[in-house]
Amino acid sequence: MTPKEIFEKAIRLEPTPRIPVTLLSGGVWVYNQQGMSLQDSFDLPPEQSAEITIKANEEVRSDLVWAAAGCNNLVLRAVGAKVNFHRPGAASDVAEPLLDNPYDIDKINLENIKDDPGLNAMLENTRILKDSIGDEVMIGISQWGPLTLAGLLLGTEKFMKLLIKDKAAVHYMMGCTTQMVYRYWDLFLDAGAEYISQAEPFASGDMISKRQFVEFVVPNLTKTNNLIGDKPFAKMIHICGDTTKFLELIPETGADAFSMDYKVDLAAAREALDGKIAFFGHMDPVAVMQMATPEKVREECIRCVKDAQGEKGGYFMMPGCDIPPAVPIENIRAMVDVAYSYPEN
Repeated sequence: MTPKEIFEKAIRLEPTPRIPVTLLSGGVWVYNQQGMSLQDSFDLPPEQSAEITIKANEEVRSDLVWAAAGCNNLVLRAVGAKVNFHRPGAASDVAEPLLDNPYDIDKINLENIKDDPGLNAMLENTRILKDSIGDEVMIGISQWGPLTLAGLLLGTEKFMKLLIKDKAAVHYMMGCTTQMVYRYWDLFLDAGAEYISQAEPFASGDMISKRQFVEFVVPNLTKTNNLIGDKPFAKMIHICGDTTKFLELIPETGADAFSMDYKVDLAAAREALDGKIAFFGHMDPVAVMQMATPEKVREECIRCVKDAQGEKGGYFMMPGCDIPPAVPIENIRAMVDVAYSYPEN
């Protein structure tokens, strides 16, 4: 059975011969191994950037390879935001908010998304990945969710105040940002990606209340999932921080899987999600994946499997978020080895 077939069976909550395993994104980590920035990945010939990703996964042995990994902010650059992709070993960042007023979002031309040169380089990269390894591994694509895109466009502090003081403005902005998610996904699905993810760090339980999650997050995650329909094989949501109080709401969004941070108790996640959707997690990217010894990584991975395994299956071993660029390859191999050999560890 190929890694892709194992991935597909686990998403469908069917028994698998081993634990499926993947990284979340990993683009900064991959290019940092080459001394490169994310901008370098756009500037390389797509055949060369794809080869770097393919060779990295030969070392890592992930069941899922993310196209345009770490490049969620491309969609913001495409509509006019100032985004920095140039720092080796660092994730991209939005240098300054694009919008002064939430209603300025009407000025954004979504047709510009397809014209960004870096985005087009990653689309060609995705086509090559699909043709080269798409029969063996799942090809995925991620984008910020609607809440996070709105927050990045307006600025975190201003947006968080808006959630309390002007709910109508938030809803208005998210009418546009749901379309941004959909259009970005659609381009990459046409290029060969089959698995999609919405990353919503602004929806963390460390940042918003359950009431706000119900009002702003669930309807818009659901809308983007409905817009894309059955075009992808499956749809995932990733939310950073402690999402324990939101767990029972995630299946309502139409997602097939949920990726959680290390702050969530996996036993609680299993109880809330078992038999409903697949779930991913959740080794601490820094304290475990970067700082621990390979043996400690193995111990933590085994603990995760024991906590997460339920009657219905569907658990995927994965760090709780994108890994830092300094994570040793030995620690990634330790994680993958546990997944490949459990329960013989």
